[in-house]
Amino acid sequence: MVSIEVSGGRTPHDALHDAVDWGRVVVATVARGVVATLLGLALWAAAPAVIGWLPTTVMTGSMAPRIVPGDVVVSRPVAPAELRVGQVLLADDPDQAGHLRMHRFVEAGPRGSVVTKGDANPEPDSTAITRSDVHGVAFLRIPVVGTPIVWMRDGDWSKVALLVLAVAVVLWLATVDGSLRRLAAAGREDDDGPGPDDGPGPSPRHSLEAPPSSAPSARPDGRSGRHVLSRHGLPRQVLSRRAHRRQARRQRRLRGTGGVAAVVLVAGGLGLLLPAQAVAAPFTAKTSTASGSLQAATAVATTALTCVGNSDNSVTIGFTYAGAPGVVSSFDVMAGSTVVGTAVGTASSVRVVGTGILSLGANVTVTVRTNLGGTWTATSTSTTKIQTALVGTNLSCG
Repeated sequence: MVSIEVSGGRTPHDALHDAVDWGRVVVATVARGVVATLLGLALWAAAPAVIGWLPTTVMTGSMAPRIVPGDVVVSRPVAPAELRVGQVLLADDPDQAGHLRMHRFVEAGPRGSVVTKGDANPEPDSTAITRSDVHGVAFLRIPVVGTPIVWMRDGDWSKVALLVLAVAVVLWLATVDGSLRRLAAAGREDDDGPGPDDGPGPSPRHSLEAPPSSAPSARPDGRSGRHVLSRHGLPRQVLSRRAHRRQARRQRRLRGTGGVAAVVLVAGGLGLLLPAQAVAAPFTAKTSTASGSLQAATAVATTALTCVGNSDNSVTIGFTYAGAPGVVSSFDVMAGSTVVGTAVGTASSVRVVGTGILSLGANVTVTVRTNLGGTWTATSTSTTKIQTALVGTNLSCG
């Protein structure tokens, strides 16, 4: 009996190895796509500054849901005569020196001024804006790009650290197919050698080595047989295949290092290009200066917070304010660092609806912040709880 050995079939190990290689290629491709997308968003956010447009990081939610904290809004400069009702304007804040306000133009004010209002605010801003203080009209919104700036302002350094770690992991994942690309490059180098029909030259078996000889032949000019003449008659050393590959690896490492350095430099430059922050907080209280004098005031925290459910599935947060009357700009209900409800400075309660709280099926602890304008605030130590529904936007008291 004659036995015949059949070979050439693929083993399960080979199939598994190929699947792992394909997975590395897919993961690296997706990671490079993520890096390219983030860099593209950052470029869209910062590049318009080159032509005089104004990218601005949004820090508060007074323009929600169209514009939310962490968005970067690019404003194009316009002439004062071109301002129209309905436009979102970036202007100097008349209530806070050195700050910017990004609100919507809702009506014309006295003496050609502009009355603005945040889309999420119940009332227009109490102080009108002069047209000369308007820097531009919102033209382009780039989402999420400015979120790290919001985190740094709020002191959420743990989130910043996690973001840096995530970016580092994505950059590493973008290189997991590096060995496969090097193997492919080495294969192309092998295929670049001259073939049998390419005429005289090195052997196709070893395209980069000099032809074998029994001994280096002496030349009239004293050079050994390991040197050949280039096209222009100048001597050059023929590299071995191994030396050529070492040189190619060095070049690839230099290109990779240069690419990482370029990403770091571009990201750092874009961070420096991001402009001042637009703090679009609600301003609804009016200042009375009948006597022509000003009275100093101190922000006083509210006490005795209560929660009452409403028939429309919203809740009302009540509180007691013992400070001086007429000096408070607004009261904000805060879930952590997020404003979930706002009322004017003369109110004693704030209505909260479900669209302002994103956590579903949670028992959310809230406080009340007293705002006198700018950084003059006081947050209550008293708290109350709001229960959100698992589905929908219904709220109840926790």
